[in-house]
Amino acid sequence: MSNKFGVVLLQSVVLAASSLLVSNVKARASRYGGFGLCSIGMLTLVRGSSLYARYCSFDGYTHILYLGTIVVSDHSVFALLNNTISSGTSLLYQHHGSSVSEHSVLRVVGNSGTVSYAIYSLKLWTVERSSWLDWRENDVGVGAMLHATESTFLVIDGSSVVTLTGCRMGLTGWSVSLLSRVDAGYRFVAGCLTVAGRVLTAAELELHGITNVTTVAACGECTKDGDCFAPLTTAVIDCKCECAAGGHGDVCVPAPVPAGPPPPPPPPTPPPPPIGECISDMVYPEVAQAVGGGLSWLCYRNVTFSGGGMSLTVLVGAMTGDVANVTFDGCTWRDGAVLLLL
Repeated sequence: MSNKFGVVLLQSVVLAASSLLVSNVKARASRYGGFGLCSIGMLTLVRGSSLYARYCSFDGYTHILYLGTIVVSDHSVFALLNNTISSGTSLLYQHHGSSVSEHSVLRVVGNSGTVSYAIYSLKLWTVERSSWLDWRENDVGVGAMLHATESTFLVIDGSSVVTLTGCRMGLTGWSVSLLSRVDAGYRFVAGCLTVAGRVLTAAELELHGITNVTTVAACGECTKDGDCFAPLTTAVIDCKCECAAGGHGDVCVPAPVPAGPPPPPPPPTPPPPPIGECISDMVYPEVAQAVGGGLSWLCYRNVTFSGGGMSLTVLVGAMTGDVANVTFDGCTWRDGAVLLLL
């Protein structure tokens, strides 16, 4: 398939009392460009519909998801969950407006990649009439959380909630307040945000453009407003949302969660080499791995480390012996792979 548009292309699609699942797609572009998932025109979800894109992996694309205009209304759910991209411009590129209304939910949660921005937005987002915009646990490394070209970016009414927690970034990207217009009674839950390797304090949130916060979330803390769809949640017990009638899935969303395959298992990691030998002539699995603890010898020869999910941490301080030996001979790091020596 040509990567002019993407692996999955939707053009002016309407879902009414229906569901669509894109799951476990693993794609590598033959040349850099295009989008992993692409929606052109208006994407409309109404009458309890759901669209989920989860557990997908893209290599050589500019965005995980390109959106033209999206309208999520009348107890519907759009979710971009636990997807990865090796490198590129953004996790989500929004070209026109986004609207979430009438007890609906838009989730961008658990996505990661070595990209310039988590959200690249050209137009206004609105959240209204008891709806929820859920941005949590996204990781863009040294990239920014947001690039917005409009001075008015996010508008929320007094019955709705925005969550921004658990994300990792190099900088926030906001030069003005994230919430451009708010009505009395709105809820904005923000916190546990890691910027340039350090978790922001409550006081530092405002310095990074995260203002009008109604609840500052601490790391490891769970609340009904911040972690669940509050109108259909009765309680949060041990960080698990307890759903009322009509609530679905782990966060009690208003539409059924499509059934599908589980997340793919992580690739196996090679064991450390015996003393005097090397891990040689291979493409290393795209995993996050810490090595070196209790060892005196590590050697990698002609090994390629690649992908935004590839992070090798060598715990030099935890190695043993009179002389610790760590060798990388003819190795290559590419497409966002990270090496840390600690």
